[in-house]
Amino acid sequence: MIGGRTALYGIVGWPVGHSLSPAMQNAALAFHGLDAAYVPLPVEPGLLEAALRGAHALGFQGLNVTIPHKQAAAAACATLDPVAAACGAANTLRRAGGGWEGFNTDATALAQLLDGAGVRAGATVLLLGAGGAARAGGWAALQLGARLQVTARRGEQAAALCAALAASAPPGVPRPEAVAWEALAGASGAAAAVLNGTSVGLAGQPAAIPGLAFRAGQVALDMVYGDTAFTRDATAAGARVVRGEELLVRQGALAFTLWTGRPAPEAVMVAALQAGSDPRHP
Repeated sequence: MIGGRTALYGIVGWPVGHSLSPAMQNAALAFHGLDAAYVPLPVEPGLLEAALRGAHALGFQGLNVTIPHKQAAAAACATLDPVAAACGAANTLRRAGGGWEGFNTDATALAQLLDGAGVRAGATVLLLGAGGAARAGGWAALQLGARLQVTARRGEQAAALCAALAASAPPGVPRPEAVAWEALAGASGAAAAVLNGTSVGLAGQPAAIPGLAFRAGQVALDMVYGDTAFTRDATAAGARVVRGEELLVRQGALAFTLWTGRPAPEAVMVAALQAGSDPRHP
């Protein structure tokens, strides 16, 4: 039961009521016996700054941020860690005296997952999308020394993301390059790894991305979780699939430790997700 001393955490997005993050984070809080609760906080586009001020005034200790607010959240934070600053997006906020500290646990988690899947320096990584989630994927690929290609339905957005990420590329890593959306089939088939950073597969969005070509031995990482066309097609082609649930847990575990200073019980968090199966973005 929530009382006057309960530490409050939440996830901000639109829509957000169906998110699996509350089940996952509440299970982690209960595992450690903390008097704390994590709740969904639906915030319409354009109202994020007011919502963050209100959450701070109400005493919230930490927040996750999901679509469509990750870039706006970074702009609203009092301070950003180097990863969030490089991405231009924040998905994890921690309470500070004068406002919010912003972090990008998506990006750190993605770098860990790609590394674990075998993506190495020099490999070509094709990133689909140019929003807040895609920014994290691009940063992660560059930190591993990959040759990053970015494609989006709006070519100007892909080009702008390449320019923004170029400054964060380690020395010696090639500058990111934009690829035309019309060239998706060839680019996806040739890449060592394909990252879905779009909202395709999310509830209420298109179910599939036309033109994707997967192949055996390729890494296919979906940032949307659930049973998506992206993961089904990649699996059928023999690709090494990294599901959105893996990203959800890893970034959530990093956020949990940032907020509480305690190790995240990842096995408990995974178990808490098993009751939900709808495709959702972390």
